[in-house]
Amino acid sequence: MNYYMFVSVCLAIHVVININNFRKKPTVNLPALKAYRVFAVSVALYFVTDLLWGIFEENKLPIALYIDTSFYFIMMGFSILAWAQYIVKYLDKNGLTGKIILYIGNAFFFAEIVLLIINIFTPVLFRVNMETCAYETYKARNIMLYVQTLMYFALIIYSAIHAFRLKDSARRRRYMTITLYSIIMLSAVIVQIYNSYSPIYSIGSIVGACLLTAFVINDIKEEYKSELEESRVQVEQGKIQLSETMVIAYSDPLTNVKNKHAYVEEEERIDKLIAKNQMENFAVVVFDLNGLKIINDTKGHDAGDVYIVESCQVIEKYFGKTNLYRFGGDEFVVILFGEQYNSRMKLIAAFEDYIDKCLGTDKPIISSGISRYKPGEDNTYHAVFNRADKQMYSRKESLKEHH
Repeated sequence: MNYYMFVSVCLAIHVVININNFRKKPTVNLPALKAYRVFAVSVALYFVTDLLWGIFEENKLPIALYIDTSFYFIMMGFSILAWAQYIVKYLDKNGLTGKIILYIGNAFFFAEIVLLIINIFTPVLFRVNMETCAYETYKARNIMLYVQTLMYFALIIYSAIHAFRLKDSARRRRYMTITLYSIIMLSAVIVQIYNSYSPIYSIGSIVGACLLTAFVINDIKEEYKSELEESRVQVEQGKIQLSETMVIAYSDPLTNVKNKHAYVEEEERIDKLIAKNQMENFAVVVFDLNGLKIINDTKGHDAGDVYIVESCQVIEKYFGKTNLYRFGGDEFVVILFGEQYNSRMKLIAAFEDYIDKCLGTDKPIISSGISRYKPGEDNTYHAVFNRADKQMYSRKESLKEHH
């Protein structure tokens, strides 16, 4: 199998194992995975330049070979820099050693670009014989490859130290796989120095990429998804706890209906909508418990609490619990919206009829008054409440006369 056939196989495998990285951004938002995506793309582009190198060399196209060789060195250097960036972001993105490695990597890549520019005018890295299409190397090319070996050696030490510090066996395995990749690439560069016509660097890249995909990248994604799921569960639990806290904060502990704090917030909400002429129709029903003071004075507050609870249950039976508020010791309010508003007169009539039947018994006697919101006339919620409150006191006096 010739040179470019080897490289084409490497490129095909690389694309298959990294298809998700090429097709879309990482599904998990991790800096290390973003850096790996850049690295995977850089390796793919290196394979393309190496593949073209083999084709141009075999077909004796010297100008194309020269241009492609320049891009070959650029992508080789950039892939090393991208690899270093991935390692540092994955192992210790804030560490001083990692920052130094990245500074050196950037300096190396910049120097490589400078040498390639110089090489256009004076061959220092390589030249291509325009007659024979022979590829010839120069000392600077070997020096550059030696520097690459030093970069890989530094990355080996860097990742190995981090691996040996770990107690987590799964994470240590990943770190050691990263170390192994650098060892493979170090070996490939050394072979490449002495055999420029060998695709060993591409072969080393694909072997390492397979190891990374199998033992590092997929594990990172699964681990992150697991952590994300745990975080989601914690968030849901937090929402439940917050909801429970809100229920406690807005509920009357004795009757379990909404308390004065919730009532004040609803009043403020309605006032804002009235001010904007956006308030829907509503009615207010005010309730007051007759005889609570006498019960507290003669039977005690425990008996009074029972009376409050029983009274609340009566109100709830007719008007529901959704918009029922206890805003005083013996005072309740219901705000009627929608279908309840439309049926308000039937509801209040049924409620008052029930109370009339309770006169002369031990059952709770509850005074009530109702008033509806009049758009254009009522500028505040309190205006509606006041009318209902006055009606409730009239009803209270009436019940006293018959009780």
